[in-house]
Amino acid sequence: MILKLFLFFISVSMSFFLVSCRDKDNYMNVPEEVQGYKPVYFDTSQNIFSLVYSTAPMPVQVAGKIYIFKNFLFVGEPGKGVHVFDNIDPANPVPVAFINIPYNFDIAVKDSIMYADTYMGLVVINISAIPDIQVLQFIKSLSNSSTGTPPLPGENTIFNGTRRISSGKIYFECVDFSKGVVVGWESATLRKPKCYQSTN
Repeated sequence: MILKLFLFFISVSMSFFLVSCRDKDNYMNVPEEVQGYKPVYFDTSQNIFSLVYSTAPMPVQVAGKIYIFKNFLFVGEPGKGVHVFDNIDPANPVPVAFINIPYNFDIAVKDSIMYADTYMGLVVINISAIPDIQVLQFIKSLSNSSTGTPPLPGENTIFNGTRRISSGKIYFECVDFSKGVVVGWESATLRKPKCYQSTN
């Protein structure tokens, strides 16, 4: 499982996306306001070690992937982190903690060590004393994995906790990489957007 997670992480980090922008002649045909996407940026100058920590349990808003290790049940909160439950009684799991891991969507656990994907890398966490945790290492990706476009129409993908199936043209706010790494996309009302993706 850990090998699969790492290989998946490497494959994503090596991918790239093409950005389509409207030319000036067609720009006037864009609606004054249109529903689309705007990028979510992350300032890479922040220390990842300070962003991964354990807090008191909180309600599960959007359940992601589920992982069982020993007497613990881990339930992912897409893009936010991992809920931890005492699973001694599987019929009645008891909330223990929430591990805050920004932009996390997948985990694996071996020998009380959790491996979790996060922005541009993989974070290694000692969970042997839950609810207390210790961040051991951050493994940075081989390349910048930020994306220049939102998810393609028709993809059944969770972004910011919302599962989306769409078709046709997607308008989005053009990426400004000077603002940081693009780690996700969120729905927004855009005014005269200059960039779009088309399925045609």
